[in-house]
Amino acid sequence: MATGPDDTLDPSESTDSDEVRNDDGDIVVDPPDDWSEADKFGMTAREEREGESLDQKLAAEEPDEIRPARTDPDLTDELPGGVHRGQIDGTPEDGSSLFTVVDE
Repeated sequence: MATGPDDTLDPSESTDSDEVRNDDGDIVVDPPDDWSEADKFGMTAREEREGESLDQKLAAEEPDEIRPARTDPDLTDELPGGVHRGQIDGTPEDGSSLFTVVDE
């Protein structure tokens, strides 16, 4: 291993992960399968100056996901006047307090 002054590594050893006891230097990472955003519009100076056309912007749009409407029988029932769905009983609008009032 190191035999130089003050036990420094020579150039061939300085990048060898086994010599510097560095295990993570040997780990290999696979590159991505394709370029991410490198081939999209606006990556060159000319495209950046000109900007995207409306057709290009519209083509890049993705439609919103539309879920089928729920037909919950509880949601179709009629409620008594002045009451709405999700209303909590005993709200201040009804004249009562949300918190217990202790008389001393």
